[in-house]
Amino acid sequence: MQPHREFRRFAADYGRYSLIQERVAKALASKIEKPFEKIVDLGCGSGGFFRAYEHPFTRYCAVDLAPQMLSLHPGGEGVQKLEGDFDDPRLYSRLGEDDFDLLVSSSALQWSRDLDLTLQRIAALGLPVALAIFTSGTFASLHSAAGTVSPIRSKDETVAAIERSFDAKIDILRYELYFSDRLSMLRYIKRSGVSGGRRQLTFAQTKKILQEYTLPYLEFEVVRAVTAL
Repeated sequence: MQPHREFRRFAADYGRYSLIQERVAKALASKIEKPFEKIVDLGCGSGGFFRAYEHPFTRYCAVDLAPQMLSLHPGGEGVQKLEGDFDDPRLYSRLGEDDFDLLVSSSALQWSRDLDLTLQRIAALGLPVALAIFTSGTFASLHSAAGTVSPIRSKDETVAAIERSFDAKIDILRYELYFSDRLSMLRYIKRSGVSGGRRQLTFAQTKKILQEYTLPYLEFEVVRAVTAL
């Protein structure tokens, strides 16, 4: 199942479960110290980066594959909502015809089917970029307890892909999110979008987590990359 289908299914719940994505967006926006007038946001979701960005703009193009997510994104003067897939070369042809001066993507590109190719297409636009990409360090202890493998790339793979396309300042962000019980934790995983909505856990694996996962929190790992801004 492709992640965007589950994002569509759980779009109405996304705002209640997107705490970490909001924190990541704020951490990414904090690296942008001067205003950019024309911004394109790939995988914008319900608008985490848009809300975190504190500078004025004249145009903000919010791009997402899921129309239900776009419906949750704030509108207003200068905001354009564009249904598009960051794995589709046609999107970059369209963006290349415009005159944006900053490209951002927060908590989305980990789901690219070919991250190297996607980053090459982004780089070809010739824009400053600010990226935040989750890695397999996210839910690492839970995957270990369940005997599963993360569906997303490792930190090293992600950093290497970025370095092949950009001369960027890269750092690693880590977070912990605490829960009162394991059922709440599993509900969060399903509906937050961090897992891409993928139904990875079998009944036996879920039971194992409920019985054996001892940590009161989930961990998250994010690669943040910013070019000269």
